Amino acid sequence: MKAFALLLCSAALGAADFVGTDLFVGPIAGGLEKTGGAQAVDFSGTLPGRAAFTRGGAAAAILLMRDREVAPVAPGTGVIEFRLASAVVVVATHASNRLDQVTLENLANVFARDARAPARNWNDLDPAARSELITPAVCSPPGTMVLEIFQGLALDRQPFRLDVRLRIEPDLAADLLASRAGAVTLVSRPPSGRGKVLSVADGRPGRPTTAYGPDENNVHNGDYPLQLPLVLFLRQDRLPQLTPALRWLFSDEAATLLAKQGLYPAPSGARLRFVQRLDTR
Repeated sequence: MKAFALLLCSAALGAADFVGTDLFVGPIAGGLEKTGGAQAVDFSGTLPGRAAFTRGGAAAAILLMRDREVAPVAPGTGVIEFRLASAVVVVATHASNRLDQVTLENLANVFARDARAPARNWNDLDPAARSELITPAVCSPPGTMVLEIFQGLALDRQPFRLDVRLRIEPDLAADLLASRAGAVTLVSRPPSGRGKVLSVADGRPGRPTTAYGPDENNVHNGDYPLQLPLVLFLRQDRLPQLTPALRWLFSDEAATLLAKQGLYPAPSGARLRFVQRLDTR
């Protein structure tokens, strides 16, 4: 990490303020530095961020955490953690679609090249549906990871089927949802115009069979399955120095920036409770 890759004799002096996922490069990094007063910010990725945090080279890390992944530990001190935001995949269709919910297996049958039970028509998923070819697409703008999350969670890293339109622009995604009766498009946030959002059930062995919609509470609680959380890990012994930056990071201003990027910030109530916890330490 550039300026602090040279380990100084004092761990406190050599530590970065914030490290972690490259999804926070840009406005969030700038806000932490300019508004929050963070002295050193390096969002070069989750893996280098985790490594820096666990060796004592960072005061705080914001990491993409995969399912059942072990939280990092910090040498010589306790760790405070908070689910700051989530990168989410929203499943949207034309407003006329009969379906209200799907499972991860349904989605794999629609999008995967080597699906176990390929679904090419909507009546493959819902026998009562009218015959309508499924036209699948993925809208994955920079800073969202829609394609990567879906391929990892729903497709189990299988390739997409050849006729899936990958990485389409948001304007085209909106147009498809408004004009194509057979459209199903993966997006980072619910469409603001015409379209219908489907609830999603995990449905894998040992996993919940209840379908959840991608509202902010279902996402923050971890119930909505198509997501990766962005978790803040904070060294307790650096809390006093980082409090101004943390106040900005948990502000409505920062949450608005995250939402504009296509991420789901933690609900305002959860952010407020975390700031109140900081005040009592």
